[in-house]
Amino acid sequence: MQTEDGVISDARIRAIFDRATAEFADSAEYRELTSGTATRDFAFEFIRNVFRTHYLSSHIVALCFAALPSQAAALLRENLLEEMGHSEDEPPHSALLLKLAEGVGFSQAEIAGLIDDARRQVSLFCASRVPLATLREICLAVLLETMSFEFMLSRCSSQIHKVLHESYGIPKEALQWFELHSEVDIRHAEEGLTVIRDYLDFHQIGDATFELIQRNGLSQVFTRHYFPAQSQAVEQTRQSARSGAAIEALTIYRLKIPFRQTFTHATQSRDDSDAIIVKLKGSNGETGYGEALPRPYVTGETTQSMVARVREHLAPQIFSKPWTPGWRTFDDLAAVQQEWTASERAEVIAWNAAFCAAELALLDWGVKSLRVALTDFLPPARNQVVYSGVISADDPKQAGALAKRMVQLGIRQIKVKVGTEADAARLEAVRKIVGDDVELRADANGVWNAAQAVAQLQQLRPFKIAVIEQPVAANDLTGMKQVRQQTGIAVMADESLVTLAQAKQLIAQGGCDYFNIRLSKNGGITGSLAIAKLAQEASIKIQVGAQVGETGILSAAGRALAAHVPGLHYAEGSFGTWLLTEDITFEDVAFGYAGVAPLLKSRGLSVTVKDDVLERLAVEKIELKR
Repeated sequence: MQTEDGVISDARIRAIFDRATAEFADSAEYRELTSGTATRDFAFEFIRNVFRTHYLSSHIVALCFAALPSQAAALLRENLLEEMGHSEDEPPHSALLLKLAEGVGFSQAEIAGLIDDARRQVSLFCASRVPLATLREICLAVLLETMSFEFMLSRCSSQIHKVLHESYGIPKEALQWFELHSEVDIRHAEEGLTVIRDYLDFHQIGDATFELIQRNGLSQVFTRHYFPAQSQAVEQTRQSARSGAAIEALTIYRLKIPFRQTFTHATQSRDDSDAIIVKLKGSNGETGYGEALPRPYVTGETTQSMVARVREHLAPQIFSKPWTPGWRTFDDLAAVQQEWTASERAEVIAWNAAFCAAELALLDWGVKSLRVALTDFLPPARNQVVYSGVISADDPKQAGALAKRMVQLGIRQIKVKVGTEADAARLEAVRKIVGDDVELRADANGVWNAAQAVAQLQQLRPFKIAVIEQPVAANDLTGMKQVRQQTGIAVMADESLVTLAQAKQLIAQGGCDYFNIRLSKNGGITGSLAIAKLAQEASIKIQVGAQVGETGILSAAGRALAAHVPGLHYAEGSFGTWLLTEDITFEDVAFGYAGVAPLLKSRGLSVTVKDDVLERLAVEKIELKR
């Protein structure tokens, strides 16, 4: 296959695997483990993660086998048979991992938990590839990662086997899995190069696609599996291996991105995005990007006041202290969130949008600095996110036309904006198009009082509304409870839910069934997770929502949050260029057919910003230095 860089050859693939293996061998975690100076807890956590990663690896090999052309499949067949076990004398690799777990003293209950973890890991495996358009590309991502493990294990298993026995006291008979991989994977690794090249040739995958997949899929691939960022035991080693870095520069961009169509609800109408982007650069050379969209009728922040808040209050705070990538960044942000969002101005409930933009930039910077993804710190609870469609308060004909398009896209959940005189006609038009199988929600954006809400919802009952979002004004919690009791329709709090204190009030009042959590509204990842925790404890269901006009930066962060939180029932956002005439990220984060969107697993927030487009779309730019 000829490309701009020549043939995608065995040598080129080997060089990629060599780099990934060398990167792993040079990591602080691997060096700590193989030096023999790590704690037993650290070594045992490594073994747990080996088990989770490889216990059901035969399933992954089988997927690769099924996707290969016949010549390449023949080479992989022996690998699959060895994974599954040729005979009693050659047991399946999963049996050797069970022997490892038992040999280090894990209880049967813990082993059962590890097996459940392994099942979840397999279910997430394909979905957590880079966001790819076709099955052939997804299979290539899976194949590359699978073969990269064969390659790495052929070079590292012997050293790991030796140190686990000599330094951590694990019996040799329990370490047969490592011994086996140090022996057989040299052959498998070499065959894997041919398998990948044959796959590329057969499916005519070009250089650009290959580079995108390998760059995103193989970045810190072994460290992500064996020493995942969410492991606090591993994180202690990481923290000792690095010191804090200073944030040297912070730039604020105010954007104006035209919409493809006007978006209207009961209190606002928008033709373009007014996103605020924060870009920062650390003394380690890494950059981070954050985003928020202020809403004066929600938090009280305007674009002007938010920009001023970041410039005058948050930037000096960020410049004044060192930041350590990893859990320390999360912990430090959690420690300052209340102080940084507190408002002394009557019109501002909380500076949550300002905090969100700064926080996401710091998290993006910190996670990128470790060459891992935000989802490594927010482990996914689901293997994809399904987004709802949203129909604005258009005239019935326009609403019906948009509903028809959503049905053609396979959307099964739709929210319709209400709060105007045309509500009944609009919902009738939508329901007529979508039929009875599509779930409809309504959002009044707080335009009614309680009596009006009850009357309107009774009128709209024939259209089978499953949930009414923010039926009354934000501060009318009694009215919200009244609507819930008198209509029997589930109520979702949105504008009423800005701060953690308000979340507690809503729970105490018993006025809602759902929380609509939005990053810009609720104070970024830090504030949103705190509210989600309360919701879980109170059995409140969750929608992870969005602000209209988000770019790929905020959509990617929202995707990570939606994939992570328990109790998720709905997700909104990730409209991308369905709504924006142009986005500022290379990756297209817009949802696909049926509203389905994959997990994002590349570095940082998992999107790459087009700096030239960011500069061009900015109507204001403020550059700050430390």
